[in-house]
Amino acid sequence: MKARFLPPRVGHYGNLVWRREEFVNKNAEISSSLIKLRSLGYWASAFPEGDGVTFSAPSFTADEDDRDILEDFRNCFDWIDIEQAQSHDSNTEIAELETDNRTLNCTIIIPLEKIYIQKTLTLGKYTYFCRKEFDQEPYERLSDLETEYVQFNCKLNYRDLLRLNRTIDHNDYVINKCLSLAEHALDIIRYSHSSFKNKAFTPNPAGQRDDGFYDVEIIPSERTHLKPLKLSGISKPLSVSNNWLGPQVDDLFYPGTHYLAAIYNEEITSEISSSVTSSLRSCRQSFYSIGSESQFLNLLFTLDGLADPEKKWTGWKHRSYIAALICERSPNKFQSILEEFDRIYNDIRNKLVHEGRDFYQIPDDPDDVSETIFCYIKTLIQLIADKGFSNKSELKQYAMTLLKEQIYKDKCHEVVQRVSIAREKKPEHPSW
Repeated sequence: MKARFLPPRVGHYGNLVWRREEFVNKNAEISSSLIKLRSLGYWASAFPEGDGVTFSAPSFTADEDDRDILEDFRNCFDWIDIEQAQSHDSNTEIAELETDNRTLNCTIIIPLEKIYIQKTLTLGKYTYFCRKEFDQEPYERLSDLETEYVQFNCKLNYRDLLRLNRTIDHNDYVINKCLSLAEHALDIIRYSHSSFKNKAFTPNPAGQRDDGFYDVEIIPSERTHLKPLKLSGISKPLSVSNNWLGPQVDDLFYPGTHYLAAIYNEEITSEISSSVTSSLRSCRQSFYSIGSESQFLNLLFTLDGLADPEKKWTGWKHRSYIAALICERSPNKFQSILEEFDRIYNDIRNKLVHEGRDFYQIPDDPDDVSETIFCYIKTLIQLIADKGFSNKSELKQYAMTLLKEQIYKDKCHEVVQRVSIAREKKPEHPSW
């Protein structure tokens, strides 16, 4: 067992710190060593959190040799391997002794801007607090924020917390980790309330202030000497902000939201739930993209990633597979989606990718076609939620079963025949 020795300084007690987990059953030994230490004239007391002792030396002066004090500690705590600390900070020394896998249960609070919540809402592990002026129980709030904020519990790496407020880079790392976790809560809001056709309904990224700073509050919720922390910094040099009002969120009853909450609460863990999480992250990135082309192409890539067609499924086989997944078992919807999706792929996507065009060179409105793909993604998520699919092979089986029905074969044949002739191409009918 190891410990780090921090000698006393003017205005500061000395500390002997260690990993709490290694000393949980060592109360008798600690008490015995403290008695020995006090017999030498030291004042010493164990930390209530169990991760060390604090002390003052007898007749301590600033120029007294620390080596003599260290020797006293090694004699009194002869059952511990005591090392000289390399810093004057106990948290830094404890971090060096800690393992990488120790976590601490924490409550995270992230302020929200460009969103309007009049009544506090809870979905899964997330609580979306309304503005303080509307809160009927303001005394229950853990934060003094006047604005809306999201609150949730999670585990954070203990070493990361111990090293806070030492360097800007490390603070930014922890801030960004908390922001990433909070963005899952906002992914649900964007999924249910945002639209590419009306971007004013998009909230600001989690924690982002108007001045470019990001704020995070971390409240440890288990036994530790660490106090609640408020972090603030420009952890992201580039950011996008809503210049209007944002969405008004009165409820979270949109189809699929409870399924998403169950994923983020780790009640549902599967191959396909991971893809759903990834797809919502990609949709988020499209909402904050400053380029129409990247916004649209990223959504198209996201749809393919979630649907996961086989690589060899190209052309009409690819289009019919996607259409089968999002037609909601309606042959008429299948027909219209198949034709529209192929048009989007052939007349928009291919021109952007293969011909190097920009949207101003294409007659389609970028936000309209982005909204179309976004709705396809949401419909596919709702299918996954309704059917309880856990792996992508179930998606393929569902679509192929549908595509083998005669009515879908007929609709597909009709679209492929008509569109191919209009393009002066030989029809290539997919076989399922």
